[in-house]
Amino acid sequence: MKKLKKNKLLLLFLVFTSMISNTVVGQDSIVAKEIVKLQYFNRNNSLQYLILESILKKGKQIEPQKSKAFKIFLDKDQPENLVAKVMTDDNGKAKAIIPPQLKSIWDSAEQHNFLVVAEASGKEGETPSEFTIRKAKISIDTSSADGTKNISVTVMKYKNGEWLAAKDVEMKIGVQRLGGILPAGESDSYTTDSTGIATSEFKKDSLPGNEYGDLMLVARVEDNDELGNLIVEKPVPWGVVTKTDNGFFNQRALWSTRFRTPLWLLFMAYTIVIGVWGTIIYLVVQLVKIKKIANSTA
Repeated sequence: MKKLKKNKLLLLFLVFTSMISNTVVGQDSIVAKEIVKLQYFNRNNSLQYLILESILKKGKQIEPQKSKAFKIFLDKDQPENLVAKVMTDDNGKAKAIIPPQLKSIWDSAEQHNFLVVAEASGKEGETPSEFTIRKAKISIDTSSADGTKNISVTVMKYKNGEWLAAKDVEMKIGVQRLGGILPAGESDSYTTDSTGIATSEFKKDSLPGNEYGDLMLVARVEDNDELGNLIVEKPVPWGVVTKTDNGFFNQRALWSTRFRTPLWLLFMAYTIVIGVWGTIIYLVVQLVKIKKIANSTA
């Protein structure tokens, strides 16, 4: 019986070891795949920029590719169509602003392709990554009626030589805060109708604003497959005026600035400084006197 138990334990150990080795071999045999992502951002219909992200995916593990150089082109892989040369940071990301010299190319078509080419990759005949974006614009408007405040956001896309309403576009509408966008109404997201308009009622009354009572309204379209990321901002006087009382810091106290130091603390500090330097000067004078007496005696 003891021998049979030992054989079973040995068999279980061998099976467990074989499973672990097969798992390790299987993980080592997985080929790592490099993935390049490109996001297009349009802020207030004026500033346009791109965020490139390079990651290395091996099974379920994702690792950012840092210090990797890329070239981004607009429509064609040609020097005159170069958007920027970028280098990824520690998070595998890089930012590129579309330069003004490409404005004529940008205005010539209703949609564009961004080509991303890796520099010095060591691969022959590597196919560049391609991302398509349609020209779009976004605007925000406000209205007040019978004590109700509304926010209307319009999204338009350029197609067939004219600006058309972009329907079924999901977005966030709210107030810009330090932690992100605070929803203006009860819903976290809104969708444009057939006219390209999404409307939200402003229900964040008594929200602290700046010193003038202004709040920054924000509408944001995130990762739309056709339009990319659209952001528009507008200040409105719908907040509560924030008053800063500096009287607490203008009095002479330990928490005030150096020009408002308490008098007793200044007296103690200056007394210590005068006492220390007075003692040093006294000792120096006495040493000089001793030296004179010694010279006269000699």
